[in-house]
Amino acid sequence: MVGASRIAERFNGLSVLGQSCVIVATATLGADLLTLIFYSIFFSDRLLLDLVLTSLIVVAVAGPLSYFFMGRSARLVELAAELDRANRLDDLTGLLNRRTFLLQSRQIVSDHADGKGAGMLLFIDADHFKAINDREGHAMGDAVLQEIGAALASSIGAGDIAGRLGGEEFVVLLVGAGEDQATLVCERLRRKVKAISAIVGMSGREVTVSIGVSKHQRGQSLDALLLAADRNLYLAKANGRDRIVKADGKLAAA
Repeated sequence: MVGASRIAERFNGLSVLGQSCVIVATATLGADLLTLIFYSIFFSDRLLLDLVLTSLIVVAVAGPLSYFFMGRSARLVELAAELDRANRLDDLTGLLNRRTFLLQSRQIVSDHADGKGAGMLLFIDADHFKAINDREGHAMGDAVLQEIGAALASSIGAGDIAGRLGGEEFVVLLVGAGEDQATLVCERLRRKVKAISAIVGMSGREVTVSIGVSKHQRGQSLDALLLAADRNLYLAKANGRDRIVKADGKLAAA
């Protein structure tokens, strides 16, 4: 069973042309074997000629057919991958969409329910984003959101997850992280976001984010963790925006 799985993996890893060649070669070998057995018994004097003719017929018929059907199969695999991506990711930023982020983070929180906690959660909101849309247009607003998503993705570790909740709201779960690590990630993100105006060619306005942080406690639900971060995000905005409010409700040093 394991051997068959390995063969299937290798076959699926081939190009459409490679898969077609394997199918044609196998079909030709099978046809020649049957011809060899049949003609060695009844028509041995014509064996060589019929082996050649059998091979040519199989190649002529099976080649185009296998290439066509393998091409259709490969396209179906691509479509399935595209549908899976569309189902899991936000189409603008490439981050996890709201549903997938909540599903994955809920599982992580559940897995750490009896331990020391799942880590730190960051609730992030782009400051004055409506003004960017109103003044610069929605195309510029989309470009800003894309760059915020890229800044987020490049600011976190491989084991962390980041998503776009909707609009200009983003969320990150730093799995297994402590408060110091969360502060470092927040500061790294703020620096990268402030460079976005130059990247997208928007003059006269600096892009900034406000961030509320919460720390997962043993037995705490994801909803409670999100609510705690949301409260701290509100404090960050109330204190002038472009701020980080840590899990203890205190402003991080600017």
